[in-house]
Amino acid sequence: MAPPSKRRVLFIEDEPALRKSYERFFTGRYEMAFADSGGTGLATLESFHPDVLVLDLRLPDTDGIALLQTIRRSQPALPVVVTTAYVSMEPLISVLDLEHSAYLVKPFDLNDLAARIDAAR
Repeated sequence: MAPPSKRRVLFIEDEPALRKSYERFFTGRYEMAFADSGGTGLATLESFHPDVLVLDLRLPDTDGIALLQTIRRSQPALPVVVTTAYVSMEPLISVLDLEHSAYLVKPFDLNDLAARIDAAR
């Protein structure tokens, strides 16, 4: 019997230190791809075909909510874990109108993120 394949996770995150933390923490657990902007994220989404997307709401080239709406039009069933450093309720309310798997406010525990990625279907 073949071992189960690793989940493919795309991280769209502009903070280099956080991308490095994801890479170190999740190596061996997931097959990963990284993007540091919305534009790069969309291109990577098309070539990588992730099982789960981890999306930062604050990106240098686009608003994360607008990006999520774009992604939803082409991939409505893709599970998304939204992350942000901002505790404001406005982004949360906007995101809650869109189907997603989780919403985490930074800083968060990487074990919590892993649990949400693993639970996303």
